[in-house]
Amino acid sequence: MTDVEVIQRLLAFNDDLKQAYRYYQDLILAINHRSKDELNHLLAIKWTQLPQSLQKVQRTLRRHRKEIITSFKYGDYTNGPVEGTNNKIKVIKRTAYGFRNFFNFRAPILLAPPKLMLCHQLEE
Repeated sequence: MTDVEVIQRLLAFNDDLKQAYRYYQDLILAINHRSKDELNHLLAIKWTQLPQSLQKVQRTLRRHRKEIITSFKYGDYTNGPVEGTNNKIKVIKRTAYGFRNFFNFRAPILLAPPKLMLCHQLEE
């Protein structure tokens, strides 16, 4: 069986599951297309018409509609490099038991960000 056949077979068992899957796929499509109209249409559906599992999801999406639509416009900006630097510092901190003083701990942290920035500049 192919993946599509497995999905179709599973969706045939339960109408709520089928409706939830359709809504989920439509949300993914709207976000991939960065379509404000498609998203607004999906969020305009009465939440009582959706399966119980998706009602909370839709309320959350409605609450953050403005931020989601803003991400469509500015989706290319990311805080990934900052998060990567923060993660690197945490790893150094976790393994820092052998450092005798703060200056020996500080040196690897100060050396790490230029490497990350160089990698980030190469990607652009």
